Amino acid sequence: MKKVIIISLGNKTGKSLYEQLKSILDEKIYVNFYSIENHIPENLECDLIIFSSDTVKDIIISKITINSKYIIARRIIKNQFIDELINIPTNQDVLVVNDKASTCEVAIQQLKSHGINHINYYPYYPGIEEYKKLEVAITPGEANIVPSCVKRIIDIGPRIMDITSIVEVLISLECINEYADRLSSYFFRNMIITSKRYINMANHANKVKEILEHIIDNSQDGIIYTNTNNEVLVFNKKAISLLKLNKENLISRNIYEVCPKLKGDIANINDKEVFIDRRPIYVEEILAGYMINISILENIQKIDEELRRKKKDSNLQAKYTFNDMIGSSSRNLKNINLAKKIANSNSTVLIQGESGTGKEILAQAIHNHSDRSKYPFVAINFAALSENLLESELFGYEEGAFTGAKKGGKVGLFKKAHKGTIFLDEIGDAPYHFQARLLRVIQEREITPVGATEITPIDVRIIAATNKNLLEEVEKNNFREDLFYRLNVMPISTLPLRDRKEDIEQLIRYYLMKNKVFISLDDFLEEETLKFFYEYNWPGNIRELINIVEYLINIREDEKIKIEDLPLYMQRNTISNKDLSKQTKILDKDTIWVLDKIYKYNRIGRRSLALIAEKENKDLGEGKIRTLLSNLQKESFIKINKGKKGTEILEKGIEMLKSQN
Repeated sequence: MKKVIIISLGNKTGKSLYEQLKSILDEKIYVNFYSIENHIPENLECDLIIFSSDTVKDIIISKITINSKYIIARRIIKNQFIDELINIPTNQDVLVVNDKASTCEVAIQQLKSHGINHINYYPYYPGIEEYKKLEVAITPGEANIVPSCVKRIIDIGPRIMDITSIVEVLISLECINEYADRLSSYFFRNMIITSKRYINMANHANKVKEILEHIIDNSQDGIIYTNTNNEVLVFNKKAISLLKLNKENLISRNIYEVCPKLKGDIANINDKEVFIDRRPIYVEEILAGYMINISILENIQKIDEELRRKKKDSNLQAKYTFNDMIGSSSRNLKNINLAKKIANSNSTVLIQGESGTGKEILAQAIHNHSDRSKYPFVAINFAALSENLLESELFGYEEGAFTGAKKGGKVGLFKKAHKGTIFLDEIGDAPYHFQARLLRVIQEREITPVGATEITPIDVRIIAATNKNLLEEVEKNNFREDLFYRLNVMPISTLPLRDRKEDIEQLIRYYLMKNKVFISLDDFLEEETLKFFYEYNWPGNIRELINIVEYLINIREDEKIKIEDLPLYMQRNTISNKDLSKQTKILDKDTIWVLDKIYKYNRIGRRSLALIAEKENKDLGEGKIRTLLSNLQKESFIKINKGKKGTEILEKGIEMLKSQN
């Protein structure tokens, strides 16, 4: 017998989802539910886990090892509460109460999509600073957090799973065909029950009838309802406009005789590309007719573009926390502890590290651990923007500031990050002339949009990151020294994977689970392959490891991954250590340290090496470093260049470093 477990934040939600699922499934599938407010067993052995939300999933996975498949339910509002909502007087102000701002917005949008758009909605959630004091509140099962000013609570109950989540459950259990008929009956039965309720109410209240007519006539899509013989019974104004027909030529006529092109999915009707969706309507399991929805493809594309744009604009929240910094090596844990201390301050942070070591994940984790976590996290990548866009993107612009400026102007990223954190990624690529402007903003916490005369104060925390050695860039006059010291208040570095190889196994397990591959490491990789991973230098760091895991998941068949299954570039990038054994003995720890820094910060100068040594509490002054550099050059490990060209590592030096891993 297959087993399904539902896990929710509260008991009411879990019970609601349990009852919904049991009404579709039979006794062949065992269903149970747990809630976070009650006890959840540590051993959750089942075929599928259903989390009621992303929040619940994150809480559980942080505490319990999940070895089963899981999905996150997409949920909608139940229809049986529509009557009470429709009876609210037109234009009345009501609070919509939920656990946070985003879920309030979802609830409001779903109420409007149900046709309840004759009232004015105002969100309320715990922690909101200002809200309208109203006497009526609507809540999806969160009556316990309704504010005291409310006299009438309309509790529409916990949201239920939508059809896409139910289908995902059945697919995960590999029984979609077995339950297809039950699923169709369940959802169409709910649709018919709702339709009947609207019809009955319309017979007693003209107001409801007007609402329904208003909804159908104001739809952007053409809507036609026919009987089982395809004879037209009901249609809206948009359908008449798209088909360019008179009402008299449409009512009671066979729709496919009047417009044969509607038989397809996509058609060109009166020079417009349209998408046609035809669905059967059942009443008490008896086919009653068909609903035909005609959508203009251009409108669908515009809606899709607008949704993606709004999602991008609203996605100003950091999603990563310190729990996403996988690894239990001493160096990784030490780095996390340092980052947590840094997060508690409000000072500017400079993250330095190689590409692929998770600088943005660290930045987001610091933000989410700070007092600014409830406010925006805004990221900008200096390497991805052209010089002429930087100023307008960061500081915004006024309407008419330049040719092509958007009507109404544009809010800059610094202003969007107000009270939150702005992440200046790849700061080492910032144009030199722009650095002076950036320095002033960091010092004064004030911006002036392009084309504006008034100064706008901002309250932001700044986290900058780079894969370059900024001290070296300062020496080369590529980066302003004053900006470096303004940014370097709270310095922290990300660790290359070659310096924390003891985390490799844990990282592979994590990314296997993240890709929903529930298999032990012993069954996934041959022992020799895992040994190869420890010997490999990982120039692409964790990002490279993530890509390799994804690649191996996709190419793997029934056998364990062998070394020859790895990409050729990995195999060719590994060298034998046999020829270097004698050379290794002549290099002490200080010499290896110097060689490693030259490899990490190519063309670094003696002065910069001394500064890094001081920062890392190494007893290495410029004089001793000069001697070490001279010895390394004699052994052909490095080449010392004159002037600002600095010192570069040679192939022999790189091989020597690889032999140390």
